Amino acid sequence: MKLLIAATAFAASLGLASTASASCRIHNDTKWDFKVESGNTSNQSVGAHTTTSIAAGKIKGVDSKSGKSISGQCKDGDSLEIKDEGGIPVMTVK
Repeated sequence: MKLLIAATAFAASLGLASTASASCRIHNDTKWDFKVESGNTSNQSVGAHTTTSIAAGKIKGVDSKSGKSISGQCKDGDSLEIKDEGGIPVMTVK
């Protein structure tokens, strides 16, 4: 009986771990490299002309060289894109 309870608790903890690692895809189509904070995760890199995954949630990002910044929000499974619109980085949901 104790083994069954332990196995159930372990399986439940695995389910919670997958929920905590929710992410969204982001494509940076600009020349700027952003350091991004999203969800509860900081120091995520979104390099110029790359696609990567970041934690879902509120997003704040800055390019330390140019001072350009982005902000927004993504939900688990969203796909985002950062474009250069006249020298201003604009993030949109695809």
